[in-house]
Amino acid sequence: MGIVDRKLCLIALGSSVLMLCSTPLWAQFKQLPVVHSENPTSDQPQARLLEEPLALPFWDDFSSGNISSELWVSRGVQPSMTLGIDPPTIGVCFLDGVDSRGNPYERDRLINGEGDQLISKPIDLSTTTSAEENSVFLSFFWQPGGKGEMPDVTDQLELHILNNDGQWVKIWEVLGGDESLRQQFTQELIRITPEYFHEKFQFKFQYVGRLSGPFDTWILDYVYLNKGRNASDYFYEDRALTKVPNSPFGTYTAIPLYMLQGQGNDFLSEIVGQFNNLSNRFRAMEFTLELRNRETGRLIKSINANTPINPVPQAQERRDFATRLSEPIVWTEEEPFDLETRLYLSTGDEFKVRQGVGRDTVFEPSIDFRVNDTVKFMLPVRDFLAYDNGSADYSAGINQRSGMLALKYEVEGDAFISGVSINFTNYLQRGNAVELMVWDSLGMQPIYKEEVLIPELEDLNDFAYFPIDTTIRVSGNFYVGFTQFTNDFVYVGLDKTTDTGEEVYFNVYGTWEQNTTVVGSLMIRPHLSLTPPFIPEETTEEEVRVYPNPVLNRLTVEGNVDEIRVFDFQGRQINVPIDSEENGKVLTFVNQHKGIYLIRYRHQNKMKSIRILVK
Repeated sequence: MGIVDRKLCLIALGSSVLMLCSTPLWAQFKQLPVVHSENPTSDQPQARLLEEPLALPFWDDFSSGNISSELWVSRGVQPSMTLGIDPPTIGVCFLDGVDSRGNPYERDRLINGEGDQLISKPIDLSTTTSAEENSVFLSFFWQPGGKGEMPDVTDQLELHILNNDGQWVKIWEVLGGDESLRQQFTQELIRITPEYFHEKFQFKFQYVGRLSGPFDTWILDYVYLNKGRNASDYFYEDRALTKVPNSPFGTYTAIPLYMLQGQGNDFLSEIVGQFNNLSNRFRAMEFTLELRNRETGRLIKSINANTPINPVPQAQERRDFATRLSEPIVWTEEEPFDLETRLYLSTGDEFKVRQGVGRDTVFEPSIDFRVNDTVKFMLPVRDFLAYDNGSADYSAGINQRSGMLALKYEVEGDAFISGVSINFTNYLQRGNAVELMVWDSLGMQPIYKEEVLIPELEDLNDFAYFPIDTTIRVSGNFYVGFTQFTNDFVYVGLDKTTDTGEEVYFNVYGTWEQNTTVVGSLMIRPHLSLTPPFIPEETTEEEVRVYPNPVLNRLTVEGNVDEIRVFDFQGRQINVPIDSEENGKVLTFVNQHKGIYLIRYRHQNKMKSIRILVK
């Protein structure tokens, strides 16, 4: 893999931070892996052979967003709603060189070998008759790279079949290196020959390439095995959505409630979806977009209800289509909520037809072509702005001590920042310090900065919340981010659903530069309100003493205090045991998660606060 630019270059998702690459010769802003856990061992697929074998047909288009445990045994293979470029249907899965926890299969970055595997559960083909033996075909779509890294010419995707002796036989492979194939999916149709017709038939997709990280991505979709097929069976009576629609709030995937109430219709933009007709016949279709309150289920607005797609979709046609808001929306929500954007097609799709018996039709209950006709997209309406959808597909960061990373936002009128949330994706960096910063202009000094510690997070997609207890007013353009104290990359989540990379700025050589290389949305969020946040007054050591900090088990708040409250890194109030002693209170943090907490208490009729670190 070569360097793309002197300061900006890309690598693909997922290897351990310790084996990412050799020490860089210069500082840069880079796309990085997601480091899932501290367990370096790879997962091994183990089929439950005692289960009843599956029966034909076998079909999966991954539109559920999961790898089905009823159909597959997986080693390291992950689902994605975003990595495929123009997939056959919404949702794909991908294979690379890291296991399901994001750890490389090998620590030596030069080793090539077998990485991810996707293995079908056993399928009973023993009842296949002689009349059917020439009609059993397996089809699937594949794409090299997609939005991940393009496989090299020495990397390959393989298909193996388990024979009656329990041995895997390779029957198909494709090599990487052809950049022209990145933008398309190729369909393969492979006949399964009678020597494989046994009761525990299985097939396996196998990644072969570099094992020190996710450096070579292969994407799969629409896997179908059945009898009664032929060598020309490339078409399906299936019409599908193929991508997550954009946010109705333009580039924002989350906005504060006060913005929705005051200027919600100013944000609204055209919502674009995409369909794909997998049939070799034209089919009239309609589409509907609904906006709902996810918590209450209330329908806020139905847009383009049952609107015909015009002109009528032709055979094998893929097309974008857009909603159009004919009148303003009346927003009546008074409490924070999740806005559900639901887009669905009315296509006439149903279960796959097995056969016609007289005037009756017999369907295949395991193949429901309607499952890919609906896509839901959740948009938080709470107290923060965001460009991301809350899911880290990759990471990004800089590798320069005293380097700065900033994400640009814009508000209309004055607002106050009450906190900043950041998705730190590398568990190895928990407990490390960064200096949180807010700028109203990158050419000036920050208007806020404070040293904070990266907390221990339970889940890859958790955000570390850092409350700001100082009045920080912003208007128009402003920037949130941090300065780091290490030459190692500090991993920040990168969502690939949308691309707002142009809003990212970095400073590694003393001047600010706009990102032009890393594609995606950086997962840094400012929390905003129309009123100033609580402003704690400075305390002196003589008034109240809070110790020890960091905390192992017990924290003493010495002084005349009451109304003690404890908040975690996401701003949620939590309950910890509080005991009274002669000189104050003792808080017990046994069995609490490690990380940063905010302690608020009343002293002399004034509310005050202090951050602590629980180790």
